[in-house]
Amino acid sequence: MLDKKEISVMHCIYNACKRNNDGCIVSDEFILQSIPEKYKMSESKLDSILNQLEYDGYFECTKSDRKGQTVNVITLKSKGKAFKRELIQRRRELLNNFFWRMVFAAMGAGVGFLVSLLLRGIGG
Repeated sequence: MLDKKEISVMHCIYNACKRNNDGCIVSDEFILQSIPEKYKMSESKLDSILNQLEYDGYFECTKSDRKGQTVNVITLKSKGKAFKRELIQRRRELLNNFFWRMVFAAMGAGVGFLVSLLLRGIGG
C-alpha cells in the first residue's frame, strides 16, 4: 500500500504519462513543483520514492541527460496504468468497511439495550 507522498508522486507521473501515451520525460523539479505543498520533499527523498515505485512495478524509470539537466524517462507498466482504478477501489473498500462497522455497532448497541431491558425486567 502506498503512503500519501508516494501517491502524490505517482499521481503526478500518471497524469504526465497519460497525456503522452503512457510515457513521459519529466525532471525532478517538475515533479517537486507538481506535488501538493503539504507533501514537499527533497530531491533525494523523491529519488527514493521513484525507486520504490519502480521496484513495486508501477513504471520503468531511466535517468538521462537532456541539455545538461537530469531527467526521468518514464514508461507506465500495467500496474501504473491501473493506478486510478486502484485508488477508486481503495476508497470503495474504506467506505464499505465503514458502513459495515457502523451497522454492526448499531446492532450491538441494540442488543445491549434489549439485554439491559430484559435484566431490569427479571430483577425488578
